[in-house]
Amino acid sequence: MSVVKAYPLSECIARPKGPGGEDYPLVDHLLAVANGMGNPQEDIYDRLRFLAGLLHDAGKSRYNWQEYIRGRGKGVPHAFAGAMLFAVCLDELIKKWDLKLKEKQALLHLGVGLIHYLYEHHGEIPDINDCYPPWTGSFVPSDLKECDLEGVLALVRVYFPELDEKSFSFAALDERLQEINFRWKNWFQNAWRHVDRLLESGNRYAVGARLCLQRENARLIAADRFHAAGVRVDELSEEYISPDLAREVQARIEKFCSARKQVLTAAGADRMLLGAREKWRRKAVEAFARERGNGVFTLELPTGYGKTLTSLSIALKAIELGLCRRIVYVAPYISILSQAAAEIQGSTGLNVMTHHHISTLQRLMEEERDEDVLLESWRAPVVATTFNQLFRALFPSRAQHTLRLHGLKDSFVIVDEPQIISAGVWNLFLALMEATTAELNTKVLLTTATLPELEGGIFNSAVSLGKAEVVIARFSVEVRGEGDEEYLAREAVEAYKDYGSVAVIYNTVKDAAEVYRRLIKLVPDETVYFLSGRLTPLHKKARIEEIRQALKEGSRALVVCTQVLEAGVDLSFRVVFRALPVIPSVVQAAGRCNRHGEGETGRLYVLNFLRGGETDTRNYVYRDPDQREVTDKCLTNYPVFSEDEASRVVREFYRECFRRNTHQAVLEKILEAASGYYSAPANVHPFGPEVPGYGIFVPRWWGKPPEIIKTALRKFNISRPDEIWELYAGKDFLRSLSFMERKAFMGLMNHFVVQVPAEVAQEIGEPASNRSLLRLRYDSRYRDDTGLSVVDMKDEHEAWFI
Repeated sequence: MSVVKAYPLSECIARPKGPGGEDYPLVDHLLAVANGMGNPQEDIYDRLRFLAGLLHDAGKSRYNWQEYIRGRGKGVPHAFAGAMLFAVCLDELIKKWDLKLKEKQALLHLGVGLIHYLYEHHGEIPDINDCYPPWTGSFVPSDLKECDLEGVLALVRVYFPELDEKSFSFAALDERLQEINFRWKNWFQNAWRHVDRLLESGNRYAVGARLCLQRENARLIAADRFHAAGVRVDELSEEYISPDLAREVQARIEKFCSARKQVLTAAGADRMLLGAREKWRRKAVEAFARERGNGVFTLELPTGYGKTLTSLSIALKAIELGLCRRIVYVAPYISILSQAAAEIQGSTGLNVMTHHHISTLQRLMEEERDEDVLLESWRAPVVATTFNQLFRALFPSRAQHTLRLHGLKDSFVIVDEPQIISAGVWNLFLALMEATTAELNTKVLLTTATLPELEGGIFNSAVSLGKAEVVIARFSVEVRGEGDEEYLAREAVEAYKDYGSVAVIYNTVKDAAEVYRRLIKLVPDETVYFLSGRLTPLHKKARIEEIRQALKEGSRALVVCTQVLEAGVDLSFRVVFRALPVIPSVVQAAGRCNRHGEGETGRLYVLNFLRGGETDTRNYVYRDPDQREVTDKCLTNYPVFSEDEASRVVREFYRECFRRNTHQAVLEKILEAASGYYSAPANVHPFGPEVPGYGIFVPRWWGKPPEIIKTALRKFNISRPDEIWELYAGKDFLRSLSFMERKAFMGLMNHFVVQVPAEVAQEIGEPASNRSLLRLRYDSRYRDDTGLSVVDMKDEHEAWFI
């Protein structure tokens, strides 16, 4: 076999030398990925996965690619070669293996999918083409001439001796690939006869949802990225919670709850309410132990009844029983995560990895960044992430996103406040979450005070672990008229004078910032606190602590905020004003009134806020017209209601919304994806179309750093926030760290990051070469009181960064 300009496979490298001069042989990488995908000693399906891993980067043996990785030329494509060679091997193996028709169809379904995944393993997830192979029109057999085909075949034949070495000659490859072109349509039809048979075996949507999960793609991407990032098997024990540790942590939660109960009792909290929290926590854990064979669970507790700690206790019981190994906590917004992560860490003593700030900057063509792999794989005992990040796991558009399926495997997933998910994608979300319970051995807990209908997207039974009744009426809700910024500012000031603790919650950052500006002029001698998602986690934590201390010491605080206060923040006010949202958010906001039953009945006033007296900004956030209309109808029927009536209002809201639109049509996306059209559900987002966001690093201290930050600072010998950025932006720093060290460093960075929309990032951000995050260009743009909240953005983007 004559080859022009080829590196021997044995001399090829997979990536440049490491900071210490380490070599990364390509053969080692191919074998590592093969073993990560399958086993050559197992059944035909596992053998085929192993083969895909063995060939996935065979194209890196191209002469020009080896020159490029050695710094002597430009990059050239390589993924096509692995897909071509795998297809030739698949064709040969189908002939050599004695397969029954159904086995052949199942093998072709796996094989055709793997061909596409190999071809696009650094890019977008491809649809399965039913007419021709993915390389058609872009690459031809002669493009393989730069590869060491003899070396590749010799490696393959160690594990697949039945493959004919003549198949890899240039003349044979040209002929075989032409034959594959001709029979491709037949391959596709046979593969999807297998799918049709599976869909007919049960509920089509339930089966289809399981087929939608990118499990095979995830095997390839995880094996490839983990080996490239230097993640070692001996570090796996650091990623999970053992049953013994789960028992220890449950004991810590018991002590934490007991201590908190004493503090709240001393502060005047209602004893019946505190008793109800403990009662429902224990009942929910006992119910889970009885019903543990199920996959999807619900927990409906009024706000302030201890959802987070109850959910954690259930998750730890699942781990103690050997059902799960990791906890994944999922919240609607970035703004909630820092507080939830702090409570999880404070009550359990476990470190929490937060994942929210990965930007949509252009990915590198040939390699993903180390921090992307670290965060997207969710390799930590406890992960706190957002709905957006979870949706990328369920509805990925890029191969890289499938790493999260690795993190979901064997996990207990707590979905907090799921009602915030758009009604238009709710059933699709439920179907895919239920599919993870079957395919990835997850347990899913949906926890909220206002649970939507489940019957449209859950096809088996969802088990209720608790549906608590109100023991005392802590608040009343009253609907008022409409008003602009000036009106609400003056109303808040009057309530503050009368009651001392007042919160004003708006739908957008811009509205909150404008009313805050007016309030500080109306009460120049008072402290007005501002909260939004445009503060760094450290800043939010310090601000919330300031508010908590103000309430504790003098029961006086005037707070202006976005929905950041509605969930995950344990603060209690006498009066709350709420710009008109939808019914579930009304009830969530009411949960910030007299939260612990520590005083007289709290008051929530709902007002139709009009920006500038004209613009209704509610639809920027709450985009479902049915939900807005039904909310208005409910509030007309119930212009005043108490907490013990709130559940009836919520039930009527969801019942009427479901009657108007069951949103069943969206489930057709499942069947499309099951048939290979993966773009049908790709890029589905929890709140509507995605707005590109960028993480901005803000080098500022706020408050007293938590112990986890102090530990990280000592570990990396850092004394100033600027030094964090300098290390991050350095060429070789991240690559010089072990997996665990990189994870710790990226966790440290998270505390200094604010997510902003693209047009704001372009104005205030400064990039570093080949890094996902941007640095704040001018420190003065970040204000002590409002962070980045007063930086202008387009109105239609406001909902994404509250």
